[in-house]
Amino acid sequence: MVVDKPVLTLCGTYTLEPVSEVVEYWFDFLGSDVGISVAPYAQIFQQFLDPTSVMRRNQAGANALLLRWSDLLPRASDQSAAGATWVDVAARVAEVASALKSFDHQVPCLVLVGPADHPDPVLERATSELQSQLAGTANLFVEHGERAMRLYRVERIHDPAADRFGHVPFTSQAIAALGTTIARWYAALVRSPVKVFAVDGDHTLWSGVVAEDGVDGIHIDASRTALQRALVEQNDAGRLVCLLSKNEEVDIREVFDRHPQMPLRWSHLVAHRVDWNPKPENLDSIVAGLELGLDSVVFLDDNPVECAEMRLRCPAVATVRVPTDPLQLASFTDHLWLFDRPKVTAEDRSRARMYQENASRAELRRGTSSLQSFLDSLELEVAIAAPSLAEVPRLAQLTQRTNQFNASLIRCDEQEVIRGTDQVGAFHRFVRARDRFGDYGIVGQLRARVEGKRLAVDLFLLSCRALGRGIEHRMIAASGAHALSLGLEEVAVLFRPGARNAPARRFLESVFGSPAQADEQWFSLPARDAADVLFDASMVDSGSDPSDDARQGRISADASGSDMGARYEHIAHALTTGAQIERAITGRIRPRSDLAGFVSPAPGLECDIASIWQDVLRIEQVGSRDRFQDLGGKSLHLVQIHGLLLDRLNVELDIIELFQHPTVSSLAAHLAARPDGSGAEAARQRGIRMRDARARAANRSAANQSGAAP
Repeated sequence: MVVDKPVLTLCGTYTLEPVSEVVEYWFDFLGSDVGISVAPYAQIFQQFLDPTSVMRRNQAGANALLLRWSDLLPRASDQSAAGATWVDVAARVAEVASALKSFDHQVPCLVLVGPADHPDPVLERATSELQSQLAGTANLFVEHGERAMRLYRVERIHDPAADRFGHVPFTSQAIAALGTTIARWYAALVRSPVKVFAVDGDHTLWSGVVAEDGVDGIHIDASRTALQRALVEQNDAGRLVCLLSKNEEVDIREVFDRHPQMPLRWSHLVAHRVDWNPKPENLDSIVAGLELGLDSVVFLDDNPVECAEMRLRCPAVATVRVPTDPLQLASFTDHLWLFDRPKVTAEDRSRARMYQENASRAELRRGTSSLQSFLDSLELEVAIAAPSLAEVPRLAQLTQRTNQFNASLIRCDEQEVIRGTDQVGAFHRFVRARDRFGDYGIVGQLRARVEGKRLAVDLFLLSCRALGRGIEHRMIAASGAHALSLGLEEVAVLFRPGARNAPARRFLESVFGSPAQADEQWFSLPARDAADVLFDASMVDSGSDPSDDARQGRISADASGSDMGARYEHIAHALTTGAQIERAITGRIRPRSDLAGFVSPAPGLECDIASIWQDVLRIEQVGSRDRFQDLGGKSLHLVQIHGLLLDRLNVELDIIELFQHPTVSSLAAHLAARPDGSGAEAARQRGIRMRDARARAANRSAANQSGAAP
């Protein structure tokens, strides 16, 4: 089966090439093999409504829509939407929302709005209203551009000159923040799910060492409070929080008991290991007990030695060093991308409770003489029913996250789940289970279609936490009963081998009586036999453990996984502002094209101009006589050069003059002796006046923003 390379398609109301360069930087940084496509300039409604548009044709990856309300309103002389009435803006909001909801989003779509030219309650209301109108629409996400500016500490957001000449309304730092927001959102969508945060205590959750400073000697400052709050939020969203600490447990328990100002409480911890054993061993023990893979774990510790040991012994774990400096730690918490989650389901929020209930079940299992007596004492109830729209997000999530007991390894987004449910004759069921310890939630699903005389099941999957209880047998029986009700003769289940779905293969072989022999195989059984399938606990090897398959999956992850922790650590430590990201991007230098006749720029103005060209074109050398286009220069680069000539050299000139002088030497000569005799000095004076005027405008804008803040 050929899978298309993922593509991120950008569409917007302004020029997006600078944003695409930022996204490309992040994809390269993270090692993501994702293409980037930019839709035709300022054609957002055509992209929504034309079935052949690049946005509508995107089948693998994601879409991102970047818009400014001012671009959709009648443009005033100052190119802003200042003074727009709510009636005018509300009409544009309704148009955008209607267009976005007019088709099924086969891939996720981010709508990134703003930031606005000036603080404007009407435009702020417009973005919130758009978010409200799109709430509940599958695969659509709305983000406020103003939030990105605050998060990445962008001081100067708007660039009037670049907006006027190239419809690039934002400064390079603001563009870095917007592009990073898109890349960060996409990374959260596609990376392997993070299920566990294992965190250190001393110098991580608090300042100080309990064993040396005592419980009263440790401190919990604002930055560590922020980190703890972030972990509580992860717990609330269904991720598990564990504690790994080299200490005496009685001392650590006292910290939690005697520091009520700590947001993270002992009850938030799904597991802990407080002793003097190596942390990799303790983490492996915790993960084995939770029946999860090490590739779903993030390890947070301030100690570089502990981090190095974890990376060496558990390479599948995403190990991230936590900074000890309070100022850096405050920024770290906001910029650890591994905290990000695009969407949280009801099952996610109850996940920690479910794993605590699993611990109670494990205790019961240890106290029973046989698997059958254990199952009898569980009082298990299983419901297999047709899904409604409320179950769709969880069903899509199951296809993405279930690996061990996933027969076909088919992955679905929400729209694909809905389409599969709506097909004529479709058989689609979700599986929910509960026992005397609590509700498992939705743990499985099966989907089938009629093919001749057989019911073809192409989705057959069950969460690993529900394995070994006979639920999978009930799913086969439900398929058989449905086939009989339609007068069909056979039930067939599709199996495709993967790196970790051996448990599904072994189950199908045990029920259908034939081994898997091909890369893609249909396991078949007469419909009557399928309907009569029952689980016989006495036939299960008494020495087996229901968590064996999960442990095997964990070992496989160790062998094949790659640690991304170091990359995410670098982001959270060193790429937390628009300025830092801009410098990182401009620091990517490519070699000079193989152009003959390199001539070094002359000292003075030629060297200054060549330096600007090098920074904009990201090229290691620019010669005095190299033609701008031969170096890869485009009209959009000229807009950036125009701004840097003003910022660095105090030189103001018409952008047409840049087109007319395509080499460093010709531009320098032109500035030195303009046709009107004004010369470079006069140009510098005009540039100084323009830059001063721009600074005054920026100060007025900052003052307005301060006054508008709540």
